[in-house]
Amino acid sequence: MRINQFDRLNDPFELLSVRVQGKHERYVFKLLRQHLVNSYGVLCMGKHWKSPLMWGHYGENHKGVCLGFDVPDGAATAMNYEPERLEHLIKMGEPAGGLTEPVIEQLLNIKYAQWAYEEEWRLILRLHDKDPINGEYYMDFGPELILREIILGARCQAPVGSFRKLVGSVDHSVTIIKTRAAFESFTIVQQKAVVPIVVSPKRR
Repeated sequence: MRINQFDRLNDPFELLSVRVQGKHERYVFKLLRQHLVNSYGVLCMGKHWKSPLMWGHYGENHKGVCLGFDVPDGAATAMNYEPERLEHLIKMGEPAGGLTEPVIEQLLNIKYAQWAYEEEWRLILRLHDKDPINGEYYMDFGPELILREIILGARCQAPVGSFRKLVGSVDHSVTIIKTRAAFESFTIVQQKAVVPIVVSPKRR
């Protein structure tokens, strides 16, 4: 999975959730923010896959796919959505502007309240080992990111079976399903007419 850097996310207020006043303070905070951008990356995840808005914004207009993962308890953090920028979080008179570990954790997991519909959870990661070919950062599937579902969008043209080979061998079962718009509510549901595929671990 590609790890996102904060200055490349779609919200220009990432890591800017605090109120900083004065030219000097803004300059110092700009340097502190750049340090965080260079040090931390994020995997952004939704609470569930049933939101038509999320499919429209992040699922290629319902033509893409959604991946479902098992993530250990405590590995990911629920976003904190605030109506206003926080005050008194940055203390310019202290070392590193008062950016202690708890303060950094707050900065990495705060967004404006209008984003609350996303119900976002984040897996915050230290940036290491940039890919020498494309300059991106990646995280392999493993104990902290176990693939368990592949959910095809309602407008995805690829058949469910075409994803079977892409999954390869697995240590945990992976279920592949197709979705559709619900008949009686504004939600995305499983299309029961399309038989799901379950990729199971090989017996040893």
